[in-house]
Amino acid sequence: MVLGVFSLSSCIKEEPMNAECDIESVSVHVDNPISIFHHEYDTLKVVGSASDRIVFLIRSQENVSQLPLTLNLTSGATAFIKDANGNFSEFKNGSLVDFSQEREQVFRVLSEDKNWNRTYSIVFEHEIPAEGDFTLGFEDYTLDATGKYYEWQVLDAKVANVFTDGKWKNGNPGYKLCKSSAKPMEYPSVPVVDGGPDGSSCVKLETKDTGSFGSMVNMRLASGSMFNGIFDVSNALKDALKATRFGSPFTHKPEKMTVWLKYEPGAVFQDRMGKPMEGIIDEPDAYVVFYRNQDESGNEVMIDGNDMFTNPHIVGLGRLPHNLNEDGSDKLCDTPIHGLSSTWKLVDIPVVYQKEVDPEILANKGYSLAISFASSWQGGYFQGAIGSKLFLDNVSLYCEKDEQ
Repeated sequence: MVLGVFSLSSCIKEEPMNAECDIESVSVHVDNPISIFHHEYDTLKVVGSASDRIVFLIRSQENVSQLPLTLNLTSGATAFIKDANGNFSEFKNGSLVDFSQEREQVFRVLSEDKNWNRTYSIVFEHEIPAEGDFTLGFEDYTLDATGKYYEWQVLDAKVANVFTDGKWKNGNPGYKLCKSSAKPMEYPSVPVVDGGPDGSSCVKLETKDTGSFGSMVNMRLASGSMFNGIFDVSNALKDALKATRFGSPFTHKPEKMTVWLKYEPGAVFQDRMGKPMEGIIDEPDAYVVFYRNQDESGNEVMIDGNDMFTNPHIVGLGRLPHNLNEDGSDKLCDTPIHGLSSTWKLVDIPVVYQKEVDPEILANKGYSLAISFASSWQGGYFQGAIGSKLFLDNVSLYCEKDEQ
C-alpha cells in the first residue's frame, strides 16, 4: 500500500510557472471621475497584448498628481515601478503615483518564472481637441517591435486622439499567429512607397491565404484591413469578429468621408471552408460609422465585427455602395456596384443619419467615430478571393460646421 502511494505521487508533476508578463488592465480610483474624465468607465484601460504605452486622456483643464493605481497582471507576474534615479522597486496595487505635468511613469513586469519581463509606460495626457475636418495620408509607418509587420502612426496630435495609441489598426498581428514565417511585405496590410495618386506612399490591403494553421482553425484567409479602434490579438483565434472593435470618441458630427481608392478583385471567391463559389466577384469595403458610445445604464459601447452596421446605438452610417438583400444583409453577386477599378478614383462617401445627434452629448465625447477599410467585404467571415487588392490613400473627413 505504501508502495502504491509513492508510485502515485511520483506521477504528479507541479504546474509549470507562468512565463507571461503582461499588464492586462489599469485602473485608477477617483472620487468624482467626471471631474477629470468624460465618462466613469474612462478610469479603466484594457491593455492590448501588443501595447506598451498606456494613455489616459483627461479633460484639458484638469491636472492630476497623486492617484491610487491598480495593475491587473497575468497570473503570478510582479510589477516594479521606476523611480527618479532609474531604479525599480516592487509596486503595490493602490499605491499613489504622481502623474502631474503629464509625467510618464515606467513599469516593468516580471513573469512568475522570472525568465521574462516587459516594460510599460503609463501617462495621463490632457486631451487636445480633435480637428473636425482632417486628411490622413499613410507616409508614417514602421515595423512593429518584433520586426515582423508594418504599423501606421498618426502623428498629428489634433487627429491622433481619434486613433487608439495614435495608430491605425489592422489584422497584421492576427496574421502573424497563422503565418509566423511571413516576411513584412507578405502580410495583408503593407506600404507601397511612392504608390499613391499624388506620388506619396499609400497602403495596399490584400486578401491572403493563412496556410495550414488557418485551415486547422477554419480561418482560411485574411482580408487586408485598416481601421481606428482596437484589435485584441489575444482573442483573434477564438472570436475574430469580437476581437475587432471599431471607433474612438469624437466631438464633431461627420458629414462625409472622401478617400482615394483602386481595386483589383482576386480570381476565385471562396467560402469559409475554402470551396469556390462560382459567379461571385469579390468586393472591397470602406465605411464610416458614428454611434453613441454609452448605453442607458452608463456602460461603455463599442461596436465590433458582429454589429458594425446593426448595433442599435448607431446614429449615422456611410458605406461604399454594395448590393444588399431586402433585410439589409450583404448580397453576394456577380455585379458589384462599388464603382472601383484598377485606376485611382476619389470616392465620396456621405454619412446618412437615422437619429438626431445631441449637441451636449457630442461636446462631452458621448459619440464615437469608426473608419474602416478591407480588401474583402466578407473577410470578417473568412470569405473572399485570395489576391484581392485594395489600395488606399488620403482619407479625408468633413464635419458639420458649428453655428456662429
